[in-house]
Amino acid sequence: MIVEYTPVFEANKAAYESGRYRFIGNEGSSRSSKSYSLAQLMVVICMTGKKEISVVSSSLPHLKRGAMKDILDVMKSWQVYREKNHNKTDNIIRFPKTGAQIEFFGTEETDKLQGPGRDILWLNEMPLIKQASYIQLAMRTKETIFGDWNPADEFSYVYKLADDPANKKIHSTYLNNLKFLPQPQINEIESLKDIDENLWKVFGLGLRGTSTETIYTHWKEIDHFPECDQVVYGLDFGFNHPNVLIKCGLLDDVLYWDEMIYESKLTTDDLAYAIKAMGLNNTHEIFADSARPDTIEELNRAGLWVQEANKSVWDGINFVKGKKLYITKNSINLLKEIKSYKWMVDKNGIVTEKPVKFKDDGMDAGRYGSFTKFSQPLISYAGATY
Repeated sequence: MIVEYTPVFEANKAAYESGRYRFIGNEGSSRSSKSYSLAQLMVVICMTGKKEISVVSSSLPHLKRGAMKDILDVMKSWQVYREKNHNKTDNIIRFPKTGAQIEFFGTEETDKLQGPGRDILWLNEMPLIKQASYIQLAMRTKETIFGDWNPADEFSYVYKLADDPANKKIHSTYLNNLKFLPQPQINEIESLKDIDENLWKVFGLGLRGTSTETIYTHWKEIDHFPECDQVVYGLDFGFNHPNVLIKCGLLDDVLYWDEMIYESKLTTDDLAYAIKAMGLNNTHEIFADSARPDTIEELNRAGLWVQEANKSVWDGINFVKGKKLYITKNSINLLKEIKSYKWMVDKNGIVTEKPVKFKDDGMDAGRYGSFTKFSQPLISYAGATY
């Protein structure tokens, strides 16, 4: 079996084996292989010595879709994965030959933040992890701390760590990963050159962004979705892009969003099954992209209640901007999208009234549900409100 390592893997391995750095940060563009390279390295470390590794992000569901999936993919491709060594209840993978193990957890598991320590810590999508949580985890880590991130935030405690000369920052872009990228993904990233300078800077060049044209600046993160007066669901279709289902609530004129599905490569049958698995049926209103009437009809035949959304972008954005917006902390992809959701700037530097069409699937889904349902006046009959 021939194993191919990425250039980013080689850079992280060299930094780790030098023994010089407490913190090794991976800052870079979209599709630069940051997380996959670190997954390769974690497996190599466990195959060559007895180490206890913790892989942590802001939530366990996020890890299962990201870093955990990458590690499992690496192990399976290297033919070293054994299901009997994978405790899926405690989310621990053991390596019996060396005595090493990798555990996975989210920072919402507060008992683990203050629990037993580990030799090595990998913080996946590090800016989503609060600084207080980082401090707790770092104090219980004996050796090296790895982190990875897209530099979409204008300010972050992570940058101070990465820029400390005592630490190591590894910068990467999609160009470091061209050998492993399909051409459509390369085209999508490079299209940002002509669409938005700031997004090209962040997701193409892997440089730190600015927020001058950010669309939504009035949102906050919350722990849980509350009991709302009204609840509806927004659905954006995709295939290569993700299918996204967002739960939208309205309480005391405040909007709440919760990410329920964010997954690509789903057929209509797959999507119907996933939505039903969330407990939805033909009594739950879903407003979806009207460009896919055939898919809407198929979902309705499958026992759901899906209607065409009002897709007015300008009016919908202004409706959302006109209210306080709270997003649950487990809505990992939504939180990433909203930070980079910006107005397009034309070649003359003038801000337009069109959002940049890049990594906006969750933004569309949230707008579909919220604007279509909640912008309509409630009708009252004899004291009852409908």
